[in-house]
Amino acid sequence: METGGSLTLSVLLTVSAAFPALAVEKPADMDDATWARLQDNTLEYDEIENLVLYYNPTYRQVVDTIEVQLDPLKTAVADLKDYVQEQRDDARRAKDDGDMMSYKIGMATASAIEKQAVKGLETGLRTAQGATKTTKDQIRRTMTSAIEGLVITYHQTLASKELVDTSVALAQAAYDSAIAQQGIGMATEADVQSALKSLTSAQNGQKSLNDGLTTLKRNICVMTGWDYNADMEIAAVPAPELASIDTMNPDEDTRKAISYHPTIISLRGTNGHGDVNRGIKERSLEDTENKINTKVHDLYTAVLQSKITYDGAASAYESARLTMEGNERKYAMGMLGNLQYLQLKLVYLQQKQAYDSAVLSLKQAINDYNWALYGVVTLD
Repeated sequence: METGGSLTLSVLLTVSAAFPALAVEKPADMDDATWARLQDNTLEYDEIENLVLYYNPTYRQVVDTIEVQLDPLKTAVADLKDYVQEQRDDARRAKDDGDMMSYKIGMATASAIEKQAVKGLETGLRTAQGATKTTKDQIRRTMTSAIEGLVITYHQTLASKELVDTSVALAQAAYDSAIAQQGIGMATEADVQSALKSLTSAQNGQKSLNDGLTTLKRNICVMTGWDYNADMEIAAVPAPELASIDTMNPDEDTRKAISYHPTIISLRGTNGHGDVNRGIKERSLEDTENKINTKVHDLYTAVLQSKITYDGAASAYESARLTMEGNERKYAMGMLGNLQYLQLKLVYLQQKQAYDSAVLSLKQAINDYNWALYGVVTLD
């Protein structure tokens, strides 16, 4: 195993040097094609649940020992919390250094892991006594949800890459132009230094983005059974299923969310003998059910708001795309200089990045709603 990079997470999730991290035989109920896809070098979005089921170190460790002891789960929770704190500390140091890109990516990574994995595992820990299958299902769902969130964050970050790379190219062209103009007396040394400062800033942003992508990929690798620095591909996230929004009914769906929520399951399994205990149990159930109801409706509202943002971004992107097609033709005919072309391309890429981000944000909002119906939701 490599010793550099995210060593804490590697130790935490007990990952071995090569994929697959765990020696797993093909399940009897899985077809050869599906199994072969799990063995290839590409992580497909629809493979995440199976990768958790057979290769996620945390899930496998818990499944192997849950009937006899809960210590591995407690350790996993503690170590995940430590790792989340390390991510936040690193992000804050980056912010102090003026590196806002690394700060945002680091905080997003920490929040995704804490929101889905840590909170879910803590819930699983509280409900692990007794219903083994329920506990395993809850852990599988929370880990799957967490990895889906990280993959979406990875592609949201990746969506900025072409924009950032073009910003560097534009800054480089502007700097080269300033040097050339200085040579013929049309630019001052101050102009050159200003252009150099802009170029350096753009290059620093580019490095921060690339470093952030590497960090996200390493987290995803470890949580799906690869070595943390494996040379693998993270395939694109499928488009959000817009038709599914029309089928959402928070009033009806809340009942399902209540039936799956581990806190409800745990409360229903507690001893309610005696008037006092029965009253406490009933009040706790009512309070939790009300919180779930509020959360499901809030998540539904978030889906609708994300859809509005998506529609606006799609319209703006289509307009920008048509304009850019015309600019491409002008550039090919020599009607635009390189610097002007890059400036126009940057405007287009800003709209494209906004659209790509809106698509993925809507996907995440739909995911959050759907997972809540299976008990994967943090209550305030």
